[in-house]
Amino acid sequence: MQIEKDYVALDRLINIRRRLGQKIITTTHGPVEEYLMWKETHSRTAFKAYRIWVERFQSFVGKDPEKLELSDITMFMRMIQAVYSPKNVEYGMNIIYNYLRFWKEQGKLSLPLYLVKVPTAIANSHNAITEDEYQQMLAALQEYGIFDLRNQCIIRLLHDTGMRVGELCALNIEDMEEGTAVIKTEKTTRKRRVFWTDETARVVKEYMIARTQFCQSAKLTSALFIGLKGNFRDGITSRSVERMVKETTRLAGIERIICPHSFRHGFIHRLAKKGVPDAIIALLVGHSTPHTIAHYTKLSRLEIEETYRKIFEDNEWGRGVMPGEGVIAVA
Repeated sequence: MQIEKDYVALDRLINIRRRLGQKIITTTHGPVEEYLMWKETHSRTAFKAYRIWVERFQSFVGKDPEKLELSDITMFMRMIQAVYSPKNVEYGMNIIYNYLRFWKEQGKLSLPLYLVKVPTAIANSHNAITEDEYQQMLAALQEYGIFDLRNQCIIRLLHDTGMRVGELCALNIEDMEEGTAVIKTEKTTRKRRVFWTDETARVVKEYMIARTQFCQSAKLTSALFIGLKGNFRDGITSRSVERMVKETTRLAGIERIICPHSFRHGFIHRLAKKGVPDAIIALLVGHSTPHTIAHYTKLSRLEIEETYRKIFEDNEWGRGVMPGEGVIAVA
């Protein structure tokens, strides 16, 4: 299936190469189609993203796979690093590596793959929201109307469940139960059950009643959280949630950046501090393997300092006193 190419980043890269006087191929490459036909048999959901990145790569290098040199790949990576975030660069280069391996296994790529290094993005895993910040945000959200109530529900559910913002936006009225819901995990499409506190359940119930009264005369979507556009017939978008969280952070007087994903980090941090096993945390947040939890449970500098002071300053050891003994000399 042919998909029209409309990639802003690709245009930027092509313009860069054109200024350098290098050859550009803008037509869909035969090798791309051959690779995608194979890839589609393995993963239909990833097909579109793979097409975008492989076409981007082929249009940039302007060569068939068997003629590729290491410098072509290196230059492509440098170019996308100037356009994309480190995480997107890592994602894109993993796709390109898979594309190159496809041809290597068929003996059509002479380039040794061990020379192709995929950069690892250093994610900011320390942006977990604290309990104090969460309480500040709740205090900043006064329940004056249905959308203030909606926003408080969103903040509470993000905090209590650790769900992804896309999973929250996909919630429908029929998904909701008393203090719990079954949601579709965004990255695996598997379903999982999430839970929230009694206080959050009270606010959610209050919002759902207000939502019904507010929308009774309109033909609405079944989305739990309604947006402001389309005469309230559409669910809220991830971008709208991001803007709402940013504005609430400002109203709460919080200076550092808080985003919807900060609640997910905070949720996992709280569970880890309570000693909950990684396998249980993975089930609660919809990770396919407990190994990925390590990315979220890395301690921030403040948490490390807090742990140190709790061990070495808030007890007799920190004051140079052994339990049951008098003061000892410290060199």
